[in-house]
Amino acid sequence: MKNLSHYQRNWWLGVMDMAAEGAGHGALKLERVHLAIADESFGIFESVPVTRPWARVVRSSHHGISRLCYRAVRVSAQGVGYAVSALSPDAFRALDQDQDQ
Repeated sequence: MKNLSHYQRNWWLGVMDMAAEGAGHGALKLERVHLAIADESFGIFESVPVTRPWARVVRSSHHGISRLCYRAVRVSAQGVGYAVSALSPDAFRALDQDQDQ
């Protein structure tokens, strides 16, 4: 039988794993919403002939920087997830083994 601190450690590792997964998925969804809202705004600027050339340049820059930032958040969250997996003592245990071994 394992002691209580082992189960507490696994519980916290599970919480960290869920938070990392949530941050990664949340960043993906937030990126999509952010770019969709920005496209609406830039579409208005592109409909005006005077602002059209600059709106295209700014849209391209905005989308590039935004994608870079959101992907950095996702990569960081994946890194936390991999670190949590590496810290877990049961990460590479066979699935058919008993839980109390």
